[in-house]
Amino acid sequence: MIISIASGKGGTGKTTVAVNLALSISEMP
Repeated sequence: MIISIASGKGGTGKTTVAVNLALSISEMP
């Protein structure tokens, strides 16, 4: 999850953050 937040702060885009968060949640039940 930290990586997802870091990517979002990098300025990649909110879409990337949403996708990363979704993947993280899927991996961590």
